[in-house]
Amino acid sequence: MRVCALLAVIVVSLAWPAAAWPHATLVRITPENRAVLSKAPTAVRLVFDDNVRVGRAIKAIRNDGGASVLDGKARVVDGRTLVVPLRHGLSDGDYTVLWRVISDDGHTIAGVTVFGVGVGRPPPTAALSVRNRPSVKDIVSRWLLFAGLLTAVGAAFFRFAVAPVPMRVFLGSFLLVFIGVSGLLHDVPLSSRFGGTMAAVALIAALGAVFAAIAPIYPVVEPLVFAAALLLLPGPSIAGHALDPGRSRLEVVDDVVHVAAASIWLGGVLSLGLALRRGGDRGVLMRRFSNVAVVSVALLGITGIIRAFGELATFSQLWTTGYGRALLIKTALLVALVAVGWVNRYRLIPRLEVVALRRNIAVELLLFAGLVVAVAFLTDLRPGRGRAAAAVVAGPPPLPAAQMVVQAKESGDYGVALAYRPPGEEVTVLGQDGQGVNGLTVKVNGVKTGSCGSGCYGAFVQLRRTATVTVNSDKLRFAIPAHPKPASALVAKATRTFRALRSVEYIERLASSPRNKVVSDFTLERPDKLEYQIRGGASGIVIGARRWDRAAKGRWFQSAQTPTPQPEPIWAGHFTNAFLLDTTPAAYVVAFMKPLGPTWFTVRLDRKTLLPHNLRMTTAAHFMRHRYLRFNASPRITPPR
Repeated sequence: MRVCALLAVIVVSLAWPAAAWPHATLVRITPENRAVLSKAPTAVRLVFDDNVRVGRAIKAIRNDGGASVLDGKARVVDGRTLVVPLRHGLSDGDYTVLWRVISDDGHTIAGVTVFGVGVGRPPPTAALSVRNRPSVKDIVSRWLLFAGLLTAVGAAFFRFAVAPVPMRVFLGSFLLVFIGVSGLLHDVPLSSRFGGTMAAVALIAALGAVFAAIAPIYPVVEPLVFAAALLLLPGPSIAGHALDPGRSRLEVVDDVVHVAAASIWLGGVLSLGLALRRGGDRGVLMRRFSNVAVVSVALLGITGIIRAFGELATFSQLWTTGYGRALLIKTALLVALVAVGWVNRYRLIPRLEVVALRRNIAVELLLFAGLVVAVAFLTDLRPGRGRAAAAVVAGPPPLPAAQMVVQAKESGDYGVALAYRPPGEEVTVLGQDGQGVNGLTVKVNGVKTGSCGSGCYGAFVQLRRTATVTVNSDKLRFAIPAHPKPASALVAKATRTFRALRSVEYIERLASSPRNKVVSDFTLERPDKLEYQIRGGASGIVIGARRWDRAAKGRWFQSAQTPTPQPEPIWAGHFTNAFLLDTTPAAYVVAFMKPLGPTWFTVRLDRKTLLPHNLRMTTAAHFMRHRYLRFNASPRITPPR
């Protein structure tokens, strides 16, 4: 029975979906991450969807050299906006800001944002990094808090429903709560909901410990011990998800009932084990507690399911989010533990099968180890509902790692890019406004993806030869090279070759959506001449500093023009993620991207000359294809008559 009581302490203190506390969500950053600015900002502003406090160790540095560019201390404006002041007159260069805030739930949230100053610079890369992971201290502190609180509350219930409980149980439980809260309150302001609630819990636990210590001498204070234990009951619910903005207050009732049911199971089993050691009518004790335990386990299961559904926006988040997967693992382990405990209690113990009992206890210990890991992560992961809420915030999509091969195609109004490097893939969906598109159903080879940022959908699928990306119901197929080779030098050489030409002629198909497209004929001539004719539409001629335009077959109108060197390839400029997709006897097929936009290219180059045969460009509201016709033809661009 002592073993069962110890195991129950661990199980119930871990089997608690409501113990995962929420996080504030970053809504927007000004200036945007990786923005390149013509004028230096005087501050970086980060807006959240809930109240936050300033965190520790906020930094702002110049990337080359690491010199601090902070101008005073960061502050929070209007409760939800973190302002990081910067020195005035920052010179051209790249700058990284590492920010930290403490949300109303007590969690520290940190991140980095980077911006560049100076027109024409490539998008910068952050020079600092940060990880939002729970520390060992936080995990241990939470375990102590939950175990102590559940034991104290459960022992109080047991005292009134079954039999007396030794005061040392309450004393030990209150001390566990106090130590656990002390570990959680580091760097958390008491003005936050979490900080204020946990401070009250710590005070109640301290008073309860004092009453429990003197109760054996002064029995008159025993009621104060039980009162202190019961006052701890609503603490986790007040500090946790149930009081998040916009959520029904009925969730508070469900949460409190859930904690109470878990407490009756945990504290009751421990109290029963101690009561059986003291002797008395053990049959009566066991029957009384059995009746109470059946009800508590039923309530625990019902309220736990309700809370789990309250934390998940969709059923699929059980396997597409880290929170859901941790919840599934925890639930599976808990079910296994209940089954093993049932066998121990009703089959092995009555028959005194000691060897089998020892084997089952070893299995239980292994399951407990898994539960510790699952719940330790569960309490720090953002629930599915929170992820869904964060996902609707529009913003530029994150850029893929430089080692990933990237290809893109159009899907209705969206630009869709597949970035892959074993063992993972990222699908970027870009809207007409250049922002990432969230809330879509995106699959890679039939495997549903999870969110990896604004407009970013991640998966782990083994890709061979082809990949099918499904965006809602639209299917896009990409060829997957077996051994992609870096092609930055090849693209750079093709760019130089293009610029060295005397002239280039090509046909361009440009669409902004499936409903809007134009086809044009282009001619580029050295040194600064360009002519285009939209089929069935306008025409234009550019020669040096002069320009002529006309609508359809109307008259020409002349205007000034900034001279532009020609021929200039459409892909010219800073590019990344260049890889060779295919090599044939006649051509190279290369794919790369320009971070601005972002804009993705797939180009077929002649293997001997490195001149382009055709090109596909994909970016926001610009789905372009080129078919190149002639190179180095005789000059023919002249001013219109």
